[in-house]
Amino acid sequence: MKTSPKMKTPSAAHRVPSKTPFQGAAAPMTVKQILEAKNAPRNNPASSGLQRIIIPAARSRWMMPDLEWVTPEYISRVLSSSLSGDCPAEEHALYDLMSRTWPRLVKNVTELKNAVCDLVWTVQDPEDREDLKHLAERARDGMKGNYKEDGQGWRGTINGLLDGWFGGVAVREIDWEVRGCAHMPQAWLPRQTRRVHPRWYGWHAESGLFGMRSPGSDELGDFDADKFLVAINNVSFGHPCGGALLRSLAWYWCAANFSADWLLSFAQIFGQPIRWGNYDNSDPGLKDIMADMLENMGSAAWAAAPNGCTLELKEPSNKGSDNPQRQLIDLADMACDLLILGQILTGTPGDAGSRALGEVHYNVRSDIINAAAGWLAEILNEQFLGAVYKFNAAGGGEEAAWPYYDPSSKAVNDPLKAAERVKILMEGGMPLVKTWAHEVTETPLPGDDDEVYTRPEPSGPLSPSLVAKALDGMPPASREYFMAAFKSASSPL
Repeated sequence: MKTSPKMKTPSAAHRVPSKTPFQGAAAPMTVKQILEAKNAPRNNPASSGLQRIIIPAARSRWMMPDLEWVTPEYISRVLSSSLSGDCPAEEHALYDLMSRTWPRLVKNVTELKNAVCDLVWTVQDPEDREDLKHLAERARDGMKGNYKEDGQGWRGTINGLLDGWFGGVAVREIDWEVRGCAHMPQAWLPRQTRRVHPRWYGWHAESGLFGMRSPGSDELGDFDADKFLVAINNVSFGHPCGGALLRSLAWYWCAANFSADWLLSFAQIFGQPIRWGNYDNSDPGLKDIMADMLENMGSAAWAAAPNGCTLELKEPSNKGSDNPQRQLIDLADMACDLLILGQILTGTPGDAGSRALGEVHYNVRSDIINAAAGWLAEILNEQFLGAVYKFNAAGGGEEAAWPYYDPSSKAVNDPLKAAERVKILMEGGMPLVKTWAHEVTETPLPGDDDEVYTRPEPSGPLSPSLVAKALDGMPPASREYFMAAFKSASSPL
């Protein structure tokens, strides 16, 4: 990405330490120079990682919005101002508040994230590059986050990058380290990733380019591709700054919030009889006496009224299930299910549908999970593995031949279906490997000394043992005639 005239590239002092284990008092080295010196002697291997660029601060937790601030006007202003793209911090704060206060949204987001994290992230090696495949596996399995600084390992990195699937954009900074093994004793590999707060990045208003703010500067510059993972998901037809998935749920969330308050107020009085009192207008003091009595009757089962007052108890209406507040809350939850998981049957504890309908809904959910995993795999293969190969295999050759991450669902074996499959194949005359048949049916392979159970020999008038005994007792001519007739009847036409 070329730097626009209005965008500044962060200075080297912000990207790399002014003095590293690979240099003396000379001028600051670039990231590439430091990494090219990875085989040089190290005086302090513990400090050989790249210096951090973004330092977490308490400022990102200040002045977080609360529910009492949220009004339709506030949401409209936040969503409108986010279209400038200069800084998505306020928009992401709104999405964070939605996630913290909407149980159905928390459930759906967590369900999709866990499903993607639980996929099998295998390393595909199309060109049999065992050295690069080993690097990819070490980068995946060797990450260990530090909870003190919100550092995340492999699963936490996947979880954090998926924030961009919902919020439109997510950025994480990589902390590198040297990890050795027998195959490659001095390999530069990621140790952890850390979330970058949205106030550090945005889109330039004039050029539309995405960039970061260096510490101490408000101008947008280029990202260091070897230090950051950028995940952008644009579901709109316009610029990515207005294409967040959760953007279309903001109205439903606002409606559900107001409806919940109204529903709570309605529930507090629904079912209670309405207390109705009449008083004599000729006595002004009766009005205050009657009002105090009716108010106290909410917590007492008795009342006393002076002459001239009458009291009635009106039975409540039974229309509580048809109130519009509940309808709006249910509508918001349904919209959340459809938008994030694509279906409502697997997450709604309502009337059960047919098994065929349930499978259709589950397949739609699986398609969305696979789509999110494919989007994330492209980011990891291009940015994450690209940096790993760049640092450790400069002469790796064509990038299309490099090993890559391929997420796939865990195989769930059904022994009953496997046994039916083996039976069909055997009856069809297909030769099968005995060890494979026992493996898929989850049955142990018997040894030479094991006592085994076999299918009992059929009994009855036509059992093979009785037929053989009958043939033995026949004269030779009759036996030959019987066998010829039997062969003629069993042979195909």
